[in-house]
Amino acid sequence: MFQAKVSICIPTYKQPAFLKRLLDSIVIQTHKNIEVIVSDDTPNTSVNEVVNDFKDLLDIYYHHHNPALKTPINWNFALDQANGEFIMLIHQDDWLAQNNSIEKYLSKFSENPNADFVFSKNTPINPDGSIVNINTKYNTIKHLNDQYHSLIYSYVIGPPSNIMVRRTVTTRYDTRLIWLVDVDYCVRSIKAGYRVDYIDEPLLNIGMHQEQATVFCYENPHIILRENILYANKLSKEHFKKIKLYDYFWRLLRNHKVRSVEDIILTGVDAKEINSTIKHMISLEKKIPLNWLMNGFISKTFMFLNYIIFRLCY
Repeated sequence: MFQAKVSICIPTYKQPAFLKRLLDSIVIQTHKNIEVIVSDDTPNTSVNEVVNDFKDLLDIYYHHHNPALKTPINWNFALDQANGEFIMLIHQDDWLAQNNSIEKYLSKFSENPNADFVFSKNTPINPDGSIVNINTKYNTIKHLNDQYHSLIYSYVIGPPSNIMVRRTVTTRYDTRLIWLVDVDYCVRSIKAGYRVDYIDEPLLNIGMHQEQATVFCYENPHIILRENILYANKLSKEHFKKIKLYDYFWRLLRNHKVRSVEDIILTGVDAKEINSTIKHMISLEKKIPLNWLMNGFISKTFMFLNYIIFRLCY
């Protein structure tokens, strides 16, 4: 296990200083059998110049794309180049938190030979070096293999960077998604039968900054609505029998003031991609004045009544 090759795949776009920080954290790893794959969408040579500085320090491979592949196609390309027994997809703005982070991931696989997919805690860090405190409900982790549907409303796994998988995990990222791309990847992986395990220690630092996709999506809320509807279309009625999941989508429609199927179609979703359960929710919500729905108690009451009707009908 401890001689296993690990492929670290790094999709890049500009920001050469971030890439250098990540590569520096790889150079000092106690586990040395690492190949690094840089898949670059940058229109200039800035990233390639950084890669060249590390050619004597790392087993590193560089791929340049013109035109750019863009996220997450670039992620999938990088994964497809990996030759290691174990694979990590680390974003260039993140970096390994300890000099034995890779060794600790491999140790978890050694402890649990049934694990296909291991993730750790992470530490979000602002540009000024301050730590972002995130209240993650890690007590839900032990149920992930059986209750993966909960990830949509309680995403405890974190970004792709703090996940290591066996080469046998063939899941790839849905190229239609940005906001839910990581949630969708993890749910489909677990649903496919890949077993998850967890390291209760922060092994990765997450670089927070204003150019992240998260910021872009918050500024374009129609993306969040569209991707959640696309995700809902992958769920069965059986999943929606979980009241927390039902409530999550009820609040999504309410918060985005959806009053008709047409409101969703305007975000770029085809009518046939709108789940029948979502349509069921809209049929009631549109009858309720928005100012009532925005009242938490009233909204929760109507949600519960609608949920009971849904359970009785299906």
